[in-house]
Amino acid sequence: LNSNLNFLNTKIFNIFKKTSYILFVLIFFDVTLKFFGFGLNKHWFEEEKIRFNTPYDMFSNKPNTLDHNKFGFRGPTLTKEIDPDTISIAFMGGSTGYTGTPPIPELLSIHLTNSGIDNVVYNFSVNSSNHNQHIHRLVKHIDYPFDVVIFYGGNNESLQYLQYDTRPSYPYNYFIKNDLSIFKIFLLRYSSIVGMIENNTGAVSGINKYRKKIDLQFDDWSDEVVNNYTSTIKNAKMLFSNSIITNKCKNLIFVPILQPVNPVSDKELKLWNKIKNSIKNNSNFINYSDIHKQINFFDNVHVDQISKDKIATMMKNDLMEIINDECN
Repeated sequence: LNSNLNFLNTKIFNIFKKTSYILFVLIFFDVTLKFFGFGLNKHWFEEEKIRFNTPYDMFSNKPNTLDHNKFGFRGPTLTKEIDPDTISIAFMGGSTGYTGTPPIPELLSIHLTNSGIDNVVYNFSVNSSNHNQHIHRLVKHIDYPFDVVIFYGGNNESLQYLQYDTRPSYPYNYFIKNDLSIFKIFLLRYSSIVGMIENNTGAVSGINKYRKKIDLQFDDWSDEVVNNYTSTIKNAKMLFSNSIITNKCKNLIFVPILQPVNPVSDKELKLWNKIKNSIKNNSNFINYSDIHKQINFFDNVHVDQISKDKIATMMKNDLMEIINDECN
């Protein structure tokens, strides 16, 4: 009996030893891959230099880092002391408003100044943010004077839902930071192997199931996306037109602009066409979506610096017409 027990104990010990060794090698390999940059795409959690968690709009730019001002935005710092002859503009956008040297809002300000319009353009743009977040972001600064509020977007309010969180109106990273268990978040954040599996399949977070559901119910889902876009613009105009104190103009000018986009898949094209058709006969929108062949894209939405200047020039011309007509 003792010999059998000794044999069993030895066998169990050997199994445990081999398992521990395999586990050690696996963990070492996992950590090594992480050290060399493998794992979950960094934008999900490693936001220290670009984005950080904020109330109301979920995430924003980190203040006083890179070229961000004390509010976390690129460009002029918000102030209530503005010359009464200066047009104050709030520019709300995603990465297409944030990126660039200089970005579109700064180019817009330069072109307006060169055309004789004294102005200040506050750039509230944050990478990956959508118009639902922009409403909450502007509410945080609603006690500052603005004559013009620009909502520049369309991509993050449509095609981005095909790439990340699929629920219309939700921030792109909501599901991975708020809907998962602590255990899954830990694995996704710190395991390079689990992170790479997620990057390629979406199976760890479960987002793949929602994407399959989109494939089966694309028409209904895309209608929800379009309705969310148009209703968000409508709600933003209704909210801010009656609540913001202007600087020079008698009444606030709300300007929603549908940006140019370059869809790269059949689903993206079908969804984008729905977005364009939804504003086709809506005079409240300015539509830049049809200039996509005149500019140079890096991907489905980001453009080169020359194209940014073309967009800013168009924006200047449209704004000057509106300002001259509506600003007293």
